[in-house]
Amino acid sequence: MLLLILSHLIIAPAPFAPAHAETLSGPIKVIDAGSLRIAGQTIRLRGIATPTPDDRCPFRNVTIACGRVATTALMDLTAGTEVICELPDDSNRSSTLWATCKAKGYDLSEGMIYTGYARATKSAPAHYRQVEAASRKRKRGLWRGDFPDAVNDAVNRAATRR
Repeated sequence: MLLLILSHLIIAPAPFAPAHAETLSGPIKVIDAGSLRIAGQTIRLRGIATPTPDDRCPFRNVTIACGRVATTALMDLTAGTEVICELPDDSNRSSTLWATCKAKGYDLSEGMIYTGYARATKSAPAHYRQVEAASRKRKRGLWRGDFPDAVNDAVNRAATRR
C-alpha cells in the first residue's frame, strides 16, 4: 500500500505554481541614467524616461550636460550597495530587459524620479507620478531647468513600455 501511495506522489503532476520573476543581483556597472549592467545582462529601469548620455539641457542661461549629470545621479544611488533587479515574467517579450531594481531595498526608478533626474512614464505606477510632481514642485535635479525634449518625447511614447 505504501508503495502505491509513493508511486502516485512521484508521477502525480505538481500543483499549479505561478511563475516567479527572475531576480538578478551582483556587482553593477551604470551604463546611463536609465540602465545598468548586472549579472551579464543589460537592464533598463522600469517606469522611467531619462536623458541619454549626450543630452544637453537649458539651465539658467547656459546649457549643461544633463545626460552625464543624470548618469552620475544613478551612480550615486548605487555606489557601494548591492543591487537586486527583478525581471517581470513577461520580460522575454522584447530584446530589452526591463526590471525593477533596488539598492538596499530602495527602488532606483523612484530614486531617479525623486532626485529629479528621470520622469515617470505614462505606464509607470501612480506613485511614481506623485513623486515626480513633488520633485518638480521642489525643483530637484533637472527640474531647476528643463528636461530635454527627447526625455519629454520618451515619456509620451512610453505608454506601452514597462
